[in-house]
Amino acid sequence: MMTKKVNIGKFTPVIALVLMLIIFSLFTEGKMLSPMNITMLIDQTVVLLIACSGTLFVAALGSVDLSVGVVLALSAVVGDVAYQTTGSTFLMVVVAIAIGAGFGVLTGFLTAKCKMASFMCTLAMAIGVRGVVNYIQSVVGISFASPEITMLQRNEFKIPLLVLIVAVCWFIFEYTKIGKRCQAIGENEVVAGYSGVPVIKTKIFAFIISGITAAIAGIFTVARLGGTSTTMGSNFEIKVLIGIFVGGVLVRGGSTARSYKVIIGAFVVMVIENGLKMMGYASSEINEAAMGILLMVILFLTITAENRKGKAKKELKKQH
Repeated sequence: MMTKKVNIGKFTPVIALVLMLIIFSLFTEGKMLSPMNITMLIDQTVVLLIACSGTLFVAALGSVDLSVGVVLALSAVVGDVAYQTTGSTFLMVVVAIAIGAGFGVLTGFLTAKCKMASFMCTLAMAIGVRGVVNYIQSVVGISFASPEITMLQRNEFKIPLLVLIVAVCWFIFEYTKIGKRCQAIGENEVVAGYSGVPVIKTKIFAFIISGITAAIAGIFTVARLGGTSTTMGSNFEIKVLIGIFVGGVLVRGGSTARSYKVIIGAFVVMVIENGLKMMGYASSEINEAAMGILLMVILFLTITAENRKGKAKKELKKQH
């Protein structure tokens, strides 16, 4: 009787998260797992988790979205301008989400229809749009959020909304054709096209979802900061990508892209950042070096586990 081998690779992100919690708990004498710090950790993870849940669709294609940070910033800044002009919080939210969706359409069109590499396309946008954000901020100045938006910082509003947004993204990715099509394109775009998958439409839709969640993350960022700032979203796209990849989603996307992975990955990133701050390395070269080394180790273990899984599948096919 043959025994089924346990796929360790599937549990690598979970093991990494648990290990990080244990290690930092030891180094901080248990303060890492204190109720107050756990609450703070969840608060710090909200924005990243929302963005990761949407960017997963792009990652599943085998593409990257480096414009997440500037889309977050531009959506928030222009949305806040709409609020300052009209006094309508509802309009602010609508404008912010519309900008996020609009950028998704533009990026999706350029990458899918015009065949531009997603890396170069979104990198160019990240550079160009950052200049636009800084210009708007220099003209209108740093403004304050509306009372309705700042209410998003209250747990009774923030946590239910976070759960709802992540659950909707989870459902769309795991249980609808859109998610399956994104994975199929990541596995093999040519085969997916011949199989009837509308490649161009699927790619555009994936970037739209990424843009919308980036805009929502921008709204939550405004709530957390109490207004807008010139540094909003700076290097945020790197955190998002690291969260996705540390969670076990490979660069090629495809079947390795799963919703639960980005949730774990987002928490791993924030646990490392939070733990280092608690150890007294809030904003130093040691902080950056330590985070880089820890993330590289986790990524190495995840990729190694996935490669072993792939080799095992090939050997099983040969046996049959």
